[in-house]
Amino acid sequence: MRPFLLVAGVLAVAVSTACGDERSITTEPAGALGFGTNFLRTSTNLPRGTVTYPVGIVASATPANDSVIITLAGLDTLTTGSYTVWFANDSATKFAPATALNIVATRRDSTLNAAGDPVFTNTAFTTTGASFRAGGANIALRVAVSRVSAPALVATDSLNTVLISIESGAAGAAPGEVRPLWARRSQANANRVASLRFGTFGRGIPVQPGNPGANQEFVVATNGAMTIVPRGRVEVRGNIMILNDSNYFRPPVGYYYNAYGIKLDTTGRFNDTTYLGRRTAPFPDRAISLYEADKTNPAPSVVFDSPRVIFAMASRLSADTIPDATGSPAWKNYGFVRVNLQPKAGIEGRMGSATILEATLPPSIRGR
Repeated sequence: MRPFLLVAGVLAVAVSTACGDERSITTEPAGALGFGTNFLRTSTNLPRGTVTYPVGIVASATPANDSVIITLAGLDTLTTGSYTVWFANDSATKFAPATALNIVATRRDSTLNAAGDPVFTNTAFTTTGASFRAGGANIALRVAVSRVSAPALVATDSLNTVLISIESGAAGAAPGEVRPLWARRSQANANRVASLRFGTFGRGIPVQPGNPGANQEFVVATNGAMTIVPRGRVEVRGNIMILNDSNYFRPPVGYYYNAYGIKLDTTGRFNDTTYLGRRTAPFPDRAISLYEADKTNPAPSVVFDSPRVIFAMASRLSADTIPDATGSPAWKNYGFVRVNLQPKAGIEGRMGSATILEATLPPSIRGR
């Protein structure tokens, strides 16, 4: 009988160690259902646009007619800063703020007609100023500015670089460290049109050997097209949702990655968004926030300086701590999870334009 008693004792120990919220036990042999789905890269809505340069590199006989035309899309609305336009020479050793901007903002709204077909309506707004804050997923901007609006750029200076910075106050003699958009005349086509690059221009990132700091560029996307493909998965088990994803560029200086959940109504249309917070390092370092990964390296095990990438990041969420996610089942009506890239000067908790990855949650998770 002794061997049988030993087996019984082992079973008793096994049962006692199996008890827990994340494991099955003898009285509950089936734990909470678990589901997983892949993140997919979305159609780009990163900051993007073009710059059309005047004919001459230096001022013409009528510099008031030397117009620079900038088109912009994918910008987020700012609350603690403003978008500011700068002119500079090609080596970016001399900057001049452009202070007389003529701005046309076009908002595109969509509705469905009685036949169920989409109907698009454009509404244009015109304004002037030295800077602007407005943005949005459905907002396109056209900014026209002449060379004479930047008096610090004298007639003999070359106008080769157009830069858009985010300034926390009035523009000074040079742009601040948040320099997310720029174009160079040397990269323009035969019609003098250059695509805007999105990333970090100049001194906002550490100098690399062999690269002069004034010319340094960290490019995340050119005219909205990224050259890296992030990937990952969303796993849901009961009340717990875990996001594990990888292969990102580090955010431009002044930007950070976050996540949102999107709720659907009974007809499958978007109903509401829930902020899921700033991204963190993956297990076992989930307590380390990656909010400052734009300028510093908070997690060297997954954040690299050369190349400037984030190898992996994560979010672990419990429906018990998110009022909008409580219900039966947990996460009911949540149809999508998104990873976004947003400016720190924007509205945290309000989903912006630049969605990088999106996962579709199946009906088994959202409860319908």
